[in-house]
Formats: sequence, C-alpha cells, structure tokens
Amino acid sequence: MFADTDFLLALVKESDWLKGRAEKILKLNEKRITTSVSVMIEVAIVCQRIETNITQVFSQICGLIEVDETTRTLCLRASIFMERNKLNIFDAFHAAYCGNDAIISSDSAYDRIGLERIKLEKVPS
Repeated sequence: MFADTDFLLALVKESDWLKGRAEKILKLNEKRITTSVSVMIEVAIVCQRIETNITQVFSQICGLIEVDETTRTLCLRASIFMERNKLNIFDAFHAAYCGNDAIISSDSAYDRIGLERIKLEKVPS
C-alpha cells in the first residue's frame, strides 16, 4: 500500500479530522505501507507552513511505515540541512541527493554546507 501526504499528516499531527481512520488503517496494515520521496517533500512543505519540526516528523513517519533505507537517509539528511543550515526544502533535498558529489549550481546556499559546487555563472562576452 502507498501512503499519500494526508494519511501521514493525519498520523503525526496532534489532532486531525482524519486521525482516527488513519490510525485504524495503519493498525490493519502494519509493515505493508510505504511512501515516496515526493510525498516526504510535500510533508516538509506542510511542516514548514505550520511551523513543525521537520526532522521529528520525518523520524516519526519512518517509525510508523516502511521506508527504505535510502529514502530514510535522504529525508533525514535533507531535514537537517533545512533546520541547521536554513536551506529551502528543494535545495536541501538536492544537497541530500548529492551525497559526496559536486553540484552544478548558481545557488551559493550549497557553499554554506560545504558541498563542492561547480559554479554556474554567466560567462563574460
């Protein structure tokens, strides 16, 4: 089974109109529910909007449903970039995907986290 954003948010939010149903579905389908990085990005966007700790929410989700190790590592690493280094959500996920590879970008935000950046700049005419 695949979990969409509203299901995951219902589980991790303190109160949600879908919480009861989501908890029942989770209980009946333990170890069979997965999700994707794109859903986790959407979760991060909502967390940011409602001013909730993204790292805690990602950890909570990874404890509730089956999240493969690559996705888990990627999401937690991105959340740390967001919270400690103030990267925006998309830059944080891009940086997390890079791992130890260089990134080609004009965005100096990656310099703050020590990621090797191949500068994409306008070439003088």
